[in-house]
Amino acid sequence: MTSLLIAAAITGMTNLTGVVTFEREGLAFFFIDDSAGVHWRVQDTKGKPTVKPGDLVSVTGEREMTSKHRVADATVEVTGHDEAAIPPPLAIGISELFERLLPFGNTELYGGMVETEGLLRDINRRQTTTQLLVGEGDANLQVEIPWALEDALPADLVQGATVKVRGILTYTSIENYEEGLFGRIENIELIPPSPESVQVVRRAPFFTAERLLFVLAWVCALLGALSIWTLTLRRMVSKRSAELAESIRQRETAKIEADAARRERLRLAADLHDGFQQYLAGATFRLKAAMNYLPEGADACRAQLEKVNEALKHTQSGLRSTLWAMNEESEGPESLIELMHFVSRRLPHWEGIVEITSEGEERKIAHNFAGTILLILQEAVGNAINHGHAAHVKVKVAFGEKGLAMSVSDDGSGFDTAAMRREGHYGLASMERRTGELGGKISITSEPGKGTNVRLSLPL
Repeated sequence: MTSLLIAAAITGMTNLTGVVTFEREGLAFFFIDDSAGVHWRVQDTKGKPTVKPGDLVSVTGEREMTSKHRVADATVEVTGHDEAAIPPPLAIGISELFERLLPFGNTELYGGMVETEGLLRDINRRQTTTQLLVGEGDANLQVEIPWALEDALPADLVQGATVKVRGILTYTSIENYEEGLFGRIENIELIPPSPESVQVVRRAPFFTAERLLFVLAWVCALLGALSIWTLTLRRMVSKRSAELAESIRQRETAKIEADAARRERLRLAADLHDGFQQYLAGATFRLKAAMNYLPEGADACRAQLEKVNEALKHTQSGLRSTLWAMNEESEGPESLIELMHFVSRRLPHWEGIVEITSEGEERKIAHNFAGTILLILQEAVGNAINHGHAAHVKVKVAFGEKGLAMSVSDDGSGFDTAAMRREGHYGLASMERRTGELGGKISITSEPGKGTNVRLSLPL
């Protein structure tokens, strides 16, 4: 830890000379290796200079306060070109790479060119890039390729294939030198210089009919169990409503009973939507993983399907409280804005999409109050990404003298709000109910093809 603090203290203007090892169109930074073989990330906030791999450059800029070698506000001068000066990539397995990186990173590897291979476990198409999840054992490496959403992927680049990738290694590290706080690294990623840096070395195997039937049987069993569970919950809600109705009728106050039954139904519906949906997504991911392992042997398939069974057990117990209500006992920061950023970093699918800003002087907010605001934020952002397929979501929090205002705007596909309300969309009703419980007001505006805007104001 002492060495990290010493490294971070070396700030101010830095002069470097070296060879450009990585550059990619669309990125505002590039990487160089200096004469000592140290990897440096170079960025100019006014725009990236025109450089290419093999260029010999002189760099003057400000060293960032981090253990990683990063220079910002750089001035760059190209002094020559020598592609032979580019060092060869480090050939290493994914599991071995993670062993050298975890838990707190490795500044000797950050920014270096790495070549590795593994099983393609997931493909996530974004607006301007495509993110691959390449794994070996329990280690999963993110690979971000400059394939836009409208670009056609190679026919053999499918889940289950074995791929070789080459790119610059980066990761996100939590470092607070003022308070001496350092956390585990997150989002370990390779950034290839071009699509040609990703090659399929072994095609995905063809699944046999027996194996597909085996997985299908598990899926049917899962759906059957969920149907029985849902029916049981409905009966529980009906029974509770009947008991409340009988109690109120005995006191000759039918109105109180009706309101209580309505609150009970809304609470259970909101908890099912906010909590159950996340666990079901986890179970689905396990099934995908099982399909990827099928060609490698029945034992691996069986192990994955056992994990699906465990996920279902967690889903049943998770009904008692929503996933986000657990934030009351979390280790997140006390500040609402810092808590939002903390949560955003823990959700990989928010990365590069969600932008959080604030204005005004922030005041201390009760933890349960902040937890409810996070539930509303999670629902709004989740709808924008999962249903609206938004590429950018702006979250703005404004603190005033008597309260706060929050807006969540996205560039997604939008929807017909009237039709959603007629269909009884739990997400909208959940946000409105939670805002009402805090004594605030909320408005949700959207049109097909024009994105969605959620605005709420809360008293403090």
